[in-house]
Amino acid sequence: MKHQIYGGDGAGTVREGTTVPTLETMTLEVTDRVARITFTRPDSMNSLTAQALDDLEAAIDAAEADRDARVLVIGGTGRAFTAGLDLAVLDRAFADPAVWERLGKRIAALTLRLERLPMPVIAAVNGLARAGGFEILLACDLVVMAESARVADAHAAFGLVPVGGSTARLPRIIGRQRAKEIFLTGRWIPAAEAVDLGIALKAVPDDRLAAAVDELAKDLSGKSRAGMAAMKRQLAAMEGLPMAEALDRELEGFVSYVTPPDSEAQEGFRAHRENRPPSWA
Repeated sequence: MKHQIYGGDGAGTVREGTTVPTLETMTLEVTDRVARITFTRPDSMNSLTAQALDDLEAAIDAAEADRDARVLVIGGTGRAFTAGLDLAVLDRAFADPAVWERLGKRIAALTLRLERLPMPVIAAVNGLARAGGFEILLACDLVVMAESARVADAHAAFGLVPVGGSTARLPRIIGRQRAKEIFLTGRWIPAAEAVDLGIALKAVPDDRLAAAVDELAKDLSGKSRAGMAAMKRQLAAMEGLPMAEALDRELEGFVSYVTPPDSEAQEGFRAHRENRPPSWA
């Protein structure tokens, strides 16, 4: 059993040659093969400052580098998951369009990184998630929401448009017309509706959020990290392809994954034949 916490007290080493810098706006905890990033600025609704973006990138780097970690959970504290970009960041961006371009590229890269991370990413949505927080949520593989939590794009209320990929992702999740309504109105979406739309996997009573996420993470943490990474790659590769081409790509991915010596599929099959738990790398 491994238990390490990074953030607040200084740096920590996740594996030889990999060091986590001090995290000022969040913590990273690795326990029982589950990495947890928790935003820790509830007074500001966990808004994304320049430091928070630095911290989030560093925490994701560390979670990926830690070979014990097979699942990543991202959550918040207080009333919000994250309310998006901090006002000070927005002040600088509106004063200089070049800042917007750099910021947009950074957020887009961050959400792509979450999608492509070689482990499942669970968003544990404890409260409000809007704008940049909504975009982070959409890039996660699985979303579990507290029943009182709400999500929104929110840009329309300020005469803005998204910059972190939500206009590409949301229509693929819920369809174009529903996505247009959410973007154009900027309204808040309650947890139950988010589940109905397919934005979230499930909504649970507020006091059950941590337990529900832990149960899901525990189930995933017992799976092969390489296998789950291959599954994510395969699902991403199928997006938008004609069926025949998708099936060809699926076969290519399958053959590549099961071919020794790199495949954990061999160990999974042997363990099944020998009636024992698999021993994943």
